[in-house]
Amino acid sequence: MLKTIDAILNKYTMYKIVAWGLRALLLVAGVLMFTGAVSLPYKGLIYSILVLITAAYLSNKLFAWMFRAHANTDSWAITALILACILPPSTSVSRLGLLALAAVIAMASKYVLVWRGSHFLNPAATAAFVLSVTGLLPATWWVAMPVLLPFTGLLALVVLRKQRKFALAFAFGIPAVLMLLYIGVGIHGFGFGDTLKGALGSWPIVFMGSIMLTEPTTLPPTRYYQLLFGALIGVIFSSQLHIWRIYSTPETALLVGNIFTLLVAPTAGAMLRLKFISQLAPNQYDLAFEKPPHVRFDAGQYLEWTLPHKHADARGVRRTFSIASAPTESELHIGIKTYERGSTFKKALLALKPGDRVRAAHVAGSFTLPADASRPLVFIAGGIGITPFRAMAQYLTDTNQLRDAALLYVANSEADSLTATCSMMLPRPGCRPATSSAVWTTRHWPRRRSSRKAWCMSRGRTPWSRTPSRC
Repeated sequence: MLKTIDAILNKYTMYKIVAWGLRALLLVAGVLMFTGAVSLPYKGLIYSILVLITAAYLSNKLFAWMFRAHANTDSWAITALILACILPPSTSVSRLGLLALAAVIAMASKYVLVWRGSHFLNPAATAAFVLSVTGLLPATWWVAMPVLLPFTGLLALVVLRKQRKFALAFAFGIPAVLMLLYIGVGIHGFGFGDTLKGALGSWPIVFMGSIMLTEPTTLPPTRYYQLLFGALIGVIFSSQLHIWRIYSTPETALLVGNIFTLLVAPTAGAMLRLKFISQLAPNQYDLAFEKPPHVRFDAGQYLEWTLPHKHADARGVRRTFSIASAPTESELHIGIKTYERGSTFKKALLALKPGDRVRAAHVAGSFTLPADASRPLVFIAGGIGITPFRAMAQYLTDTNQLRDAALLYVANSEADSLTATCSMMLPRPGCRPATSSAVWTTRHWPRRRSSRKAWCMSRGRTPWSRTPSRC
């Protein structure tokens, strides 16, 4: 069942799934408003969505032109839809004008409040915070209605499954619920059941934990800081404190979490200049870019790439690729594999010429080398999936570290395995599959896809342990 779900989700980018999920949620809310199940004006929701989308689209285009940046369709649309979920819908001309202002503020924050090439505050939360603090149009988070909880919960499951962020959601949700229970039961003396029901059904815990917290650009890069990020927001979110006119609203809590990320684990973005593209094996390519000094990463991490192009397919104009080069190298490399019916993104990427620039941002990932150098390493990769291990191997070589490591590499053909492994993996010549009896060599992959063959590099000392004859 999960494999089928993952296969469907993997056909689309996270941005597409969130955008269409929010559209579906708002459509359900509109139907419930029309039938009277939700006591809000359905016409107000329609007007609000139209105003927010129009204002977000136009202001995003304007700011992109002013700052000479690319305008991403999915990003501004998601922000507008989130604002439609958290700001009160209205048919009043004055309030619709304030909704338009909210969209402009949200778009402006993406271009103005930037640190090393990436915005660091959630755009929707920024707009809601400004309008709430000024008293112009406080956010109501009306989407957190009990009647909408089944639909919000379904969307949350899809988004969290796509991003594998259940741990982040629980790190946020558990402290938030416990804090609300403490305040409701321990301080005010309310019943446990009623307090728990209110926490899950009337507070935007589900929407916050799945839609708002998981925005990639403002999320900490590693799992450890993501859990701290979630827990911090959860505590502030439910603390019900205030200083002057600033209350611990959901948008305030999220912005505090964004500032926490900026201080302890900032990410960076840049327009990277392409140096060259080389073919490693049939349908496998190495792309080399100039590496700006401020783009820092650990071996094994990945970057999010944005490449606007005409006639983009359902997967959109953004991708995440593992960084194939080590932090110690002067260039930044990625490896990609293409297919006969490949994505328009990869086709556009391979059509780039030396000197062309591509937007890369949000270094992230916890798939890195263990700090304990005595732990044995087993690298298991198939096809172009060898790229993060190549980065680790090069880093170990450049830093003169001795590690006990073994590589198990699966390929569709001998040409794929020999060419890709030697080109991507080795920092020095002489790569070859293991032929000693220490580890099995050419063997059919068991059961499925028997045409696949695997090569396992010799166990023991590897090139990054100063034995150049083995890999």
